[in-house]
Amino acid sequence: MNPKTINHEVPILVALALAAIAIFLAYRKRRHLEAWVDFVGKFFSPEPRPNSNPNWSLFWVSFVALYVEIMMIRWLGTEVRVFAYFQNLALIACFLGFGLGCYWSRRHKSLVFGLLAIAGLAVLAEAPIRTWQVFLTVLSSRLSLSTDAAMWGFLYEASFGSVTWFLLFAAAVLAVATFLALLIVVMIPLGQWVGFYLDRASNPIQAYSANLLGSVAGIWIFAGMAFLRVQPAYWLVLAIALLAFMPPRSRRLGFGALIAAVGVFLLVQHSRYPERTTYWSPYQKLEVQPLADDQYGILVNNTGYMNLANMSPEFLSRNPKIAASYRRESSYDAPFRFAQGSDRVLIVGAGAGNDASAALRNGAQQVDAVEIDPVILSLGERLHPDKPYSSPRVHKVLNDARAFLRQSKETYDVIVFGLLDSHTQFSDYSNMRIDNYVYTEEAFRQARTLLKPNGIMVVKFEVRAPWTWMGQRFNAMLNQIYGRSPIVFYAEPLGELPGATVFIESNDPSLWERSAQTSLAAIVSKNPLRFPLDLAAAPPPTTDDWPYAYHRGHSIPRTYLTISLILMAMAIFLVRGTLEPGKASTWHFFFLGAGFLLLETQLISRLALYFGTTWLVNCVALTAILLVLVLANLYVAHRGANRLEPYYALLILFLLGNYFFPWHALPYAARTVGVLLSIAYAVPVFFAGIIFTESFRCHAEKSAAFGANIVGSVAGGLAQNVSFIFGMKMLLIFASVFYASAALCRLLEGSEEARAVDNAMPKAA
Repeated sequence: MNPKTINHEVPILVALALAAIAIFLAYRKRRHLEAWVDFVGKFFSPEPRPNSNPNWSLFWVSFVALYVEIMMIRWLGTEVRVFAYFQNLALIACFLGFGLGCYWSRRHKSLVFGLLAIAGLAVLAEAPIRTWQVFLTVLSSRLSLSTDAAMWGFLYEASFGSVTWFLLFAAAVLAVATFLALLIVVMIPLGQWVGFYLDRASNPIQAYSANLLGSVAGIWIFAGMAFLRVQPAYWLVLAIALLAFMPPRSRRLGFGALIAAVGVFLLVQHSRYPERTTYWSPYQKLEVQPLADDQYGILVNNTGYMNLANMSPEFLSRNPKIAASYRRESSYDAPFRFAQGSDRVLIVGAGAGNDASAALRNGAQQVDAVEIDPVILSLGERLHPDKPYSSPRVHKVLNDARAFLRQSKETYDVIVFGLLDSHTQFSDYSNMRIDNYVYTEEAFRQARTLLKPNGIMVVKFEVRAPWTWMGQRFNAMLNQIYGRSPIVFYAEPLGELPGATVFIESNDPSLWERSAQTSLAAIVSKNPLRFPLDLAAAPPPTTDDWPYAYHRGHSIPRTYLTISLILMAMAIFLVRGTLEPGKASTWHFFFLGAGFLLLETQLISRLALYFGTTWLVNCVALTAILLVLVLANLYVAHRGANRLEPYYALLILFLLGNYFFPWHALPYAARTVGVLLSIAYAVPVFFAGIIFTESFRCHAEKSAAFGANIVGSVAGGLAQNVSFIFGMKMLLIFASVFYASAALCRLLEGSEEARAVDNAMPKAA
């Protein structure tokens, strides 16, 4: 490790060590700490007063809670890279805080601690300290004990097991634990208020419906802000304002919220890099930095992503070296030398226009440029020096790449998979990144069907050390699909055009004959690979059921496992003395929460496969789930569900049916299959809603039941790890096991109630 790096990180290590000591001392003196917390809470927030319309209050609190939850996860994922790859772990932390709040609904409720936690997260994420920001950038690598998952920005810095490695690992663990703890603190008071109003509701079904509808409102308010490309400084200010206006209002809390809002706004709005212009898309943070010769660099979530390269005739005339070599050495132009024709070109992951510009340079008469991010597309339209998106020969398609491959009926001379390598997940409820479904066997096979008889498919990817196994995976997958090893070479960066490993396949055997010709063979020989090609050593292929292109094998990535263990330890510590494990009702609601989280995750992931991994699909899927639960509430309110055994049986039957049914074999269009699958998954969601609503209606302690359910969701979220090993569909089996366990606990719960009644009856003399 570089001594300078150690010197730079000494202040961080010292600060985190002091924080750990402070936490330990606070724990030892927790009685004094609890008294101080209670005093501060009462100073800022008055005791709650009965409300004439608790359902409206519950709607409002649920709306605020869902908005704050989504906002915090999305914003933190852009500023702290480890949460960009593991957003669902941040979601689990929010669930944990919300569940604890429901359990603590009888304690004094003060939103001041939520405000302080938001301010603390803003300070940690946005602190203008260069050393700290570098530390956050490589946080994921510090937690990784191997190279089993690709997270861009990995740095080899200290030998495994050394004192330096241990200190950096410990510092990374403490930093992540601090972020997770603050997320928990943000959600605790919101959970307290939800539990408070649930306990006081005269009609539990109406109260639960208000909770669900408030959550729907929270989803779409944030979605609207993302659609309008509002910046996070305003997200955070709105969150603070919503917290401050929650009843019962307090002047002291309002004054504190005003100070927090101003401070957070100035901190987040301040740019650490004045030379960059920042944009926010529905998916990620984008920063544009001007480069020489009317070119631009684009960073995603503070990480270099793509350049807008100038290859105009004027630029080439000033740079004769690039002009003489770009057709043979550029990763954008060289692949077209292997094509027999390039009239019709499809680009999936078109980005800001480099691929479209290359297609036009090489004679394309029609280019379908597919890009999922509207802001990247608009930046290409406005800033790309070659103006490819202004050409009438380029047809811009704002859509998910996989969805386009499913729906397209056209055939192409050249299909290009651009440099999609994403830096974020498509949903807080999923383990997948935005482009995972693009790099599966099924996706490559669908692309193959769109090729003309002599067309070529080009897959470009930045295969970099230490993750060269990704290149071996692509080579093996294409070999399996086409029955012939692809033509592979590495194109070095040329000017502002990035380098890439290029894989070329075709249905036409003459490609390999032509590639042996002098000019084409020279391209391959002069651009050798930086890693060996060994089919026997290739990682397992990615499929629609196991779409984890960035994971080496069927195992839980070490970084993900580390953070999961941190969360699990925090959960065990926080819920001890809160949950009542001796009660069957506790486990009943716990297993219901765990099973539903897995069902929800599976539904969102499956719909993304058929409708696209877009932000709109994600919002619609979440909304549909919540509205189905509202329908279940209406069913229970009007029809009743005194015996839940049939609903448990139907729920588990449908879960197993969805697991075994071959959806991919249906001879219908993708959207038709998606609609049928949505209905098939909505049915178990409906039954799950009936079971929860009826159980919740009959339970005496509403806040405790809701808290156990949310804490169960934490367990279900952590159980998502099994998809890394067994695949996505296996979540349905685990959900079935959780629901079967819930049914068993309900039987035990009934036995407990019968014994309690029997013991309460007077004994005969």
